[in-house]
This record gives sequence, structure tokens and C-alpha cells, in this order.
Amino acid sequence: MKESVRAYPMVILLLPLVAAILFFVDPPPKYSPRPAPNVLQERLYDRLRASGLEGDELATVGALTLGYKEELSKELRQHFQVSGAAHVLAVSGLHTGILYGVIVWLLTLGGRLRPMHENRIGRWALSLVAIAAMWGYAWLTGMTPSVVRAVVMVTIFEVGRMSYQRAFSLNTLAATAFLILVARPTDLWSVSFQLSFAATAAIILIVNKTIYRDIELSRFRNTILGQIGSFFGGIIVVSIAAQMGTLPITIHYFGQVSTYFLITNLIVLPIATFLVPCGLISIALGGSVAGVFFSRITFAFAWLMNHAAGWIEQLPGSTFPAHADTGMVLLYYIFLLLFMLFLPKKFA
Repeated sequence: MKESVRAYPMVILLLPLVAAILFFVDPPPKYSPRPAPNVLQERLYDRLRASGLEGDELATVGALTLGYKEELSKELRQHFQVSGAAHVLAVSGLHTGILYGVIVWLLTLGGRLRPMHENRIGRWALSLVAIAAMWGYAWLTGMTPSVVRAVVMVTIFEVGRMSYQRAFSLNTLAATAFLILVARPTDLWSVSFQLSFAATAAIILIVNKTIYRDIELSRFRNTILGQIGSFFGGIIVVSIAAQMGTLPITIHYFGQVSTYFLITNLIVLPIATFLVPCGLISIALGGSVAGVFFSRITFAFAWLMNHAAGWIEQLPGSTFPAHADTGMVLLYYIFLLLFMLFLPKKFA
């Protein structure tokens, strides 16, 4: 995962150039960053309703699992936006990462078939099934930029695994952006595309240069407390990194900053880790007895997430207005990248 330092100067040159294009070049007049939900999405949403989900909890589960946001109320959207959890409602790398983990766990029977990875045919079979499942999910959720980005990266990663290579890096992210923009150039003007790649680039750059990496790989990792600490430590580091990467874009487009984003992520992300697979199981089982059982569990997680977002929104100073013009955005990214480039090696 560690990227060569030689790649940083090129990134420093390219990102401000891309940012200048994004903010100075007008998008095509017919471009719409929010496609209408497809028929399959609506049918699967009806299966969620048939399993017993209703109200805001149904709307939240539909958004998290299917990318179906048509029934999200204005009040619920405001809860998530002000609390800093709006990214959870948009199907993105978080959701595809959870699904990918579940798929790999199922394909390997909880790790019991891990020796198959030593066999080339077995490795290729598992990787191809995982890739097909992830692209099916991307199609189901409307092929939004954030989902496509995540699935393309998973595809590159799995292709690398077929060749016994590790593939998550800045090069992977750059190749992903190139492939997406070749296929859909108008995604360049999508706020979702910009936020998704800015957050991922910041995570790749920052997480590898923090003490958290040393803690994660320490001798405490295999203990229960070590696993818990690694999980929540990962949430903290990734949340801060993503916030650093997306802050100027968020301010530029939305004119506000969420104060308690870190608290929000510490509460919401663990809930989402369980809610997404339970919601997908509820969709698969529909109105059956087992489906109703899982829908009750899903309802509890969705209720907890909605109320957590609403509680954080009510905290004093939960958001404050801010403004960033084009020049400020460009300067921010230049200084951030220079800081990462010259960060002492002892933190790497």
C-alpha cells in the first residue's frame, strides 16, 4: 500500500490542474448528476417494505442498501447533513467495502477456504465471482460515481490478487479515475465524483503516514482489545483523513462545516457495518418469516442511526457557515500535498 515518494510530485502537479478544470470549466448543460431510480431498485425497495420496514427507517435502509433516496424526508436529510453523516446515505466506498467483505467471507466460508488462494484456479474463481457480484451491485444502485469508483478499485485489486500482487495505491486511484472519465467524461463535474476521489486520495496518503499503522501492526493486534482499538482507531484516522481531503470541496459547494463529524462517524459507521448486510438479507428474504426477523434487526439499527444523527444535529454549534472560493481551494490542496510530501519519515 505504501506509495513511492516519486509519485507525489506528479500528484502535486496534476490535482491542482484537475481542480482548476472542475471550477473554471462549465459542465455540459444537459448533465444531471442524479439519475432516476431504475425499476429493479423500486421492486427491491418494495421487498424491504414487505419485510415489515416502514417510515424513516425504511427510507434510511433503502438509501444505504439500494441507493434509493426518493422517500427520504427533508427533515431526515437535514439530520444527516448537519451531523456530518450525509456520506452514509449515499452508497459509496463504505457500503461497497462492507458488501465486499461479506462476499469474500461467504466465498471463503469464513476463511476456512483460505488455502484455495494458494491454488491459481481457486484464486481466479473466487476473484471472478467477487468482481461479478460487485459490478452487479454497482448496476443495481444506479452506477453512481462513488460506487463505480469503489467497484473499479476492487476490480483492480482482485486482478492484482490473481497475479499475487497488492494493488491499492495512488496509482490504482489514478487508473480508476482515468477509466471512469473515459467512459463517462461528464462525471468530472459531479460533486459526488469530486468528493469520492478527494476522500480516497487523502485516506491513501494520510493513513500510511500516521502512527496508527504502527499500532495496527503491533503485537496487540491479535488480542480482543487490540481488535477493538484497531477498529475504532481506524474509524478515527480514516474520518480525519477524509475530512481533510474533502473539506474545501464541501465548503465550496455547501457553505458549511459539520463540527461533530468525528463523533458522528464513531457512532454511525459501526451501525452501518451491521445495518447494510442485515438490510441486504431483508431484501433477499422479503416477506418470509426469516425476512421479517431480519427486518426487525435492520429496523433497530436504522432507528438507532436516525436518532443518533438527530441528536448530534441538536448539539450546540453542530454546524457553522464557511466560504471558500476557487483560489482558496487550490491553495489548500497544494499545501496539503506539500505537507504530506515533506512529512518526516518517522511518521510513515
